[in-house]
Amino acid sequence: MTGFAARIRRATMVEHREAETRTFISRLMAGTIPVAGFAELTAQYLVIYRELEAAAAAMRDDPVAGPFADPALFRVPALEADLAHLYGAGWESAINPVEPTRRYAQRLRETCRTSPAHFVAHHYVRYLGDLSGGQLIARTLSEKYGLPAAATNFYRFDEIPDAKAYKTAYRQRLDGLDLPADQLEAVLAEAQLAFGFNGAIFQELGTTWPEDASVAA
Repeated sequence: MTGFAARIRRATMVEHREAETRTFISRLMAGTIPVAGFAELTAQYLVIYRELEAAAAAMRDDPVAGPFADPALFRVPALEADLAHLYGAGWESAINPVEPTRRYAQRLRETCRTSPAHFVAHHYVRYLGDLSGGQLIARTLSEKYGLPAAATNFYRFDEIPDAKAYKTAYRQRLDGLDLPADQLEAVLAEAQLAFGFNGAIFQELGTTWPEDASVAA
């Protein structure tokens, strides 16, 4: 790849690797985190995506950010359905954002509704990652925990039948970003920050769910 899509991938490579290799995520994919830990992670995602998709609504008509604000990507309804299955009635009361999630949501709220550069950075980190690994994660969770499809809606994009083609078009939009050089640098820096937020959430949850936590919990 060449162009800005390649630049942002290279610029975030270290942060991306650090986030996805956190012990919590490694143990989740190995099936050694209690299902309650998976449910808590899902709740953190809802807090984040509510802010990101509120920003998408605010930026829908922006000439730079608007093309990225595709409702086919929206995850809030899927996350709400997952949490209703995982927690049952009254699931909203189970949402307790950890401190890194609160800081992440605040950053989204303060920057992404008015700054195309910040919006694109956070949008890229979350949604392109979801599209890239979602299907594999859903299959792994189903195998390791016996979770039904009703608990893993977040990882499926029913309105995007060809994820590979969608990601190609997404990267083309990144390559065509009409922003001055300083704002392109701001996208790179903010994307690095976004990966840092995600890694901090995994680290916090790893403390909440240590290695000696019972998988049956």
